[in-house]
Amino acid sequence: MGARFTALLLVGAASLMILASSMFGSSSSGAGRIVHVTERGVAAARQQQLAATAAGSRSRLTNLAEAAPGGGGAAAPPLATATASAASPERPAARGALDGSLEAALRVAVPGEAPGFVMASFANSALNDHLVNFVLCAVRARAPFVIGAVDQAAFTMLSARRDAPTYVTPMAKEGASLDGSNQHSSGSWKRFAGMRTGEVLRMVRLGYSVLHTDIDVVWLRSPEPYLMCSGEASRPGGEHGPGSRFECGPLLSADVAVSSDNMSPGRDTEGRASYSAGGTFNTGILFLRPTVKGRAFAEEWHANVVSPPPGSRYVSLTSDQQVFNHMMRKPRQWPGVDAPHGSAVMREAWDGGRVTLGSLPLALFLNGHGYFVQRADLRLKVSPFAVHATYSLDNHDGVAKRQRFREAGLWLADGEEYFRGRFLALNASVPPAVAAALGAARSAGQSPNHIGVHAAALRGYLAELRDALALARAMKRKLILPPLQCWSDRYWNALVRGRFPGVRADAQPLPFHCPFDHLFDNEKWAHSDAPIREHSFLDSHRVLDRDRNDSVRLVVRGAPAEARDHLGREPAVAARTLELSPGDDYAKAASALQQKGWGGAYVVKVGARSLELLCESLGSAKANAAFNKVVQRVLGIGEQIRYCDDADNRRWPGDARHPINCTWGFHRPPPLPEGSGGLLGVGASAPAACRTDAKEILAARFAEPERSWKGRGGESWSTQDRPGYLYHQYMNK
Repeated sequence: MGARFTALLLVGAASLMILASSMFGSSSSGAGRIVHVTERGVAAARQQQLAATAAGSRSRLTNLAEAAPGGGGAAAPPLATATASAASPERPAARGALDGSLEAALRVAVPGEAPGFVMASFANSALNDHLVNFVLCAVRARAPFVIGAVDQAAFTMLSARRDAPTYVTPMAKEGASLDGSNQHSSGSWKRFAGMRTGEVLRMVRLGYSVLHTDIDVVWLRSPEPYLMCSGEASRPGGEHGPGSRFECGPLLSADVAVSSDNMSPGRDTEGRASYSAGGTFNTGILFLRPTVKGRAFAEEWHANVVSPPPGSRYVSLTSDQQVFNHMMRKPRQWPGVDAPHGSAVMREAWDGGRVTLGSLPLALFLNGHGYFVQRADLRLKVSPFAVHATYSLDNHDGVAKRQRFREAGLWLADGEEYFRGRFLALNASVPPAVAAALGAARSAGQSPNHIGVHAAALRGYLAELRDALALARAMKRKLILPPLQCWSDRYWNALVRGRFPGVRADAQPLPFHCPFDHLFDNEKWAHSDAPIREHSFLDSHRVLDRDRNDSVRLVVRGAPAEARDHLGREPAVAARTLELSPGDDYAKAASALQQKGWGGAYVVKVGARSLELLCESLGSAKANAAFNKVVQRVLGIGEQIRYCDDADNRRWPGDARHPINCTWGFHRPPPLPEGSGGLLGVGASAPAACRTDAKEILAARFAEPERSWKGRGGESWSTQDRPGYLYHQYMNK
């Protein structure tokens, strides 16, 4: 089984479906600011939300451990998160043990005599890290779940953990060969889609209320009280009681309820069904009740996935999500379902009303853009049940999703070794070119939120990261990335004034703190000789206080004092300060740290303005050449990113010759000097002599490189970058 099947189980069908234009709303530019009040304390606010869900996690682990093969009440492995701080009611003791059957897994997940609510997910061993993270988060959320293992290795791994009710799916029993493709037209995807719809059907037939969930969903708290409208939350005055913002009662009439790929949690909260119906239904979070209509729908959904009637509109569809969307809507109509404004349910779904379809509130079941980019939970003051890692960039694969979860503090699957070692932390900054552009825009009374400022920021970040990577390499340390700020979103189609279509300006003020995959290719970093950690690494509770405080601050004489960063935080402080001179190279910085006796410090902290005054050399042409190869791989993605915005593209739409006029790419920083005949054919036979005057150093660093230009209509093409290779930058004059 190929490891590339990782992507197969993570990619949502929505990434291949064209969203209807009715989901797109108007938006306008927001005011450009360096500091967002809504950005401050994001991690702290979300950690407070998560703290409550930890209560009771340990008691649930104990019950599950008793049911594991060979468990016999053996102690469960510790959670990779905070343990319970308060006692909680224990579930009834689990009956039986895991033997590979669905029935046994359900008995463990939902102890008691009668079927109840259960979450169900499916994955193979290529997704072991995501499987572990799903389990740890679901246990912390106290949400009952089962996992269908798509291969025997996944079942073996999960059942040995003793905290994961798991079973062997038909695909695992058959030893199905998977081609590793993440294309929904592949045989692997179709077979997987047919298998999981069949397994959901089996559970519904057994009388369970089933919440199907993709494995790339992190559960922050259990959705059972809301979906089943039970317990304290459903009573008057409760979170979901009568008259509350997200009242659970109206959803009880739904036989099926589904999440959506829509872009505005705020508009969804206002319009509910009417807004949800205007976008793609996402079956990555799908709830089915064992009602007569719910069972009938599950039967026909599965049948239309595995063996659609000849000549039907389902024959050409390639995923269970596409089939679901077509079944729920009237043919050749949009949205094809009666969805009253403000209602929790939609009428006339599936052949004119064979089922009542519910809308899962987007604010409670957040997609990736709503959580990671918009921070909608904080703006709307809600505590979501789940975060679905949709709208990730790169290859929409497990690597990118894992990085997003790590940045948000939602990745619990890392072992202790991830937090061991020695680190270099680059403090967040506003690049000088960006500060100048912002000041000029404000002086002119103009909005600074445009692609020009964004491009300047990205060029600055690339230069700062190259310097930090070089220093980390010299010191043999892993680089802790700074939080990055963006003045434009990133999208595979045309943006609307720097934002996704359908995202209002008040929902996503510019600039915003952007995820790492907005600027870089996670896959290239993951397989490079440039070890990194996410910007929130030192905020993790997995980092011990003694390590966090075991720090050194590196400063270069003549560097300006660090100001607050764009999150409003004070400059990083450290117990010790290492002072260097302008023109010292990276190798000398590493040597100076050792000479002070501080080489064992857990973290060295440095600001970009100090880095700029160090000599751009690792001490030898050979070391520089090896480093250049690494940088070319991890920073080159900047030249492949395009930004297409309707506000900056005068001829789009309407001109077939130029359907979308985009700004392509951003100059990567120059290579370190490596001698004639080196990787990029630049530099002298040995590293150049290092300047020692701060003004001369900065003048050389920020000198505008020569570029050749030729006109083409209203645009210009840049054909020569500072490193000496060719590429295109397509931009408006």
